[in-house]
Amino acid sequence: MPSNALRARLTLEHLELAKGYDGLLRGTPEPTLIAGLYAIDSSTRLLGRYLYRFQRPAEFPTKVAPRKASKEQVTFTRGAGTRVVAVVLAVEEDSGAGLPRLFAALEQAEAIVAWTDQGTSSLPTPLCELCTAEGLAPGRGHDVHVMFGQHDPSKELAGDDWIGAGLLWVAGTPTTSADRVHRMNFVSADTRNDWTLQFELMIRPA
Repeated sequence: MPSNALRARLTLEHLELAKGYDGLLRGTPEPTLIAGLYAIDSSTRLLGRYLYRFQRPAEFPTKVAPRKASKEQVTFTRGAGTRVVAVVLAVEEDSGAGLPRLFAALEQAEAIVAWTDQGTSSLPTPLCELCTAEGLAPGRGHDVHVMFGQHDPSKELAGDDWIGAGLLWVAGTPTTSADRVHRMNFVSADTRNDWTLQFELMIRPA
């Protein structure tokens, strides 16, 4: 391996559900997350994309685990000023028809724009500009809005219910144990679903 090769490992630990709703007489929600992992330096490139279904909750508040153990690893080459970015989409799965479109959209890294509700990052901005010291702060999860080209999943997601999106970025350098565990909150527009993901993003020499 070249000396500038790094390995990123993404591990979803659990999902805390403060509140959950799947519609009248439809029971509890079926939490589903889709994650894209990116490297940004002279370009924005996809490192990997993953789909996670979680155990269906029996009550609230509660904590649920992924149905299958999560420990994704990918190796990449570090360039000048490389940043590693995780974009996570939260969906309440009904028919599952919306999931393929979201999963496919994560492939087109350059077409993703995101923004927050306040501050200097309140305008739709490409990931390469948003994940900087002048944009979103590194090392913590941010509640964001996302668009994939002209597609806004919060307004059009056939077959499933959109909950929200989150973004976290870190410098493309090896992490310490204190910097690996993160939290990301998703709240639906009607506030009936309030989910918080705890996950680990570890970067180490390959």
